[in-house]
Amino acid sequence: MQTGSCIVIPAYQPNKLLPDYVRALRNVTDSPIIVVDDGSDPACRPWFEQSEAVPGVTLLRHEQNRGKGAALKTAFIWIRRELPQTTCVVTADCDGQHSVEDVMRVIEACHANPGALVLGCRTFGPETPKRSLRGNRFTSRVMKILYNIDLEDTQTGLRGIPACMLGPLCTLRGERYEYELNMLILARREIIPMVVVPIQTIYFNNNAGSHYRTVADSLRVAGQMFRGLGQYGLSSTLSAVIDVFLYAVFVKWIMNALPQSARILLGGLAARLISSVVNYTMNRRLPYVQTKSVRQTAGRYYALWFVQMICSVFGAWLLALLGLGELLSKWIVDLLLAVASYQVQLRWVFAKRGELN
Repeated sequence: MQTGSCIVIPAYQPNKLLPDYVRALRNVTDSPIIVVDDGSDPACRPWFEQSEAVPGVTLLRHEQNRGKGAALKTAFIWIRRELPQTTCVVTADCDGQHSVEDVMRVIEACHANPGALVLGCRTFGPETPKRSLRGNRFTSRVMKILYNIDLEDTQTGLRGIPACMLGPLCTLRGERYEYELNMLILARREIIPMVVVPIQTIYFNNNAGSHYRTVADSLRVAGQMFRGLGQYGLSSTLSAVIDVFLYAVFVKWIMNALPQSARILLGGLAARLISSVVNYTMNRRLPYVQTKSVRQTAGRYYALWFVQMICSVFGAWLLALLGLGELLSKWIVDLLLAVASYQVQLRWVFAKRGELN
């Protein structure tokens, strides 16, 4: 008996594999099974009715298709209300990609790692459909760069979710496939361990049964992945505008009587100090932030700020000596420093205290 666990299967336009899959799961576990009909056509109703007829299965319905993320949230809300003693929720796809054996292995891993997000990760080889292979490789690399989440299979639908995540997941952004990426970002931000369980790589008919909309869903996924970078870019741009404006005021007017070296040094210092307050305040609200505590992050931020300021001042000074001009030199140097600063803030400044990620 898998005490405290339940299984969620979101389904849209399923075939006869769904009731067969549900029955196979019931043969090996007495965990509650929740099937969510995400607005499927009436022709699919028999498959849902057969699934619901299996003992211990609950069927939830959407009147119209709302997306995988919405289906998962519907199930999570129901579980929190009707099964409050649940300790972990295992999500599985309805198309047969997740074997019964792998589902059971994920359940076991959940009980062995309480409080962790367990991910059933596939290994992709030459037999993997090219569309799926390219999509997974792209998202895996981007998630590593932008969020320091190192997973080979970021799009896996076989997940063991601890009860502590269910509340936040009920209101998490995303209604379709982007929801599962946001789940990973949430886990990293809340410092929830991620445990990987290797699973079989199963595709039927070159994954033709997938309801992933190549253009629309890819744009949604990309939008969520780059959302944090966009917010960082906005924060950096606003800070840079303030910085350069104040720098120009100091260099061209307030300190115009000083030698060039003194103008660049003192003007850069004053401008960067003022703009840093704006930048720090905005960056504490970015998606990758694990801690917003001023006590824990202010010292790290201003250590980075000091190094960045020194590099900015002397970098701009060196380029100015090459004849690029004071303002152009500063723009070039600060752009390069902003790229480096993103990674340092992600992995150290706003990371878990005492841990270099």
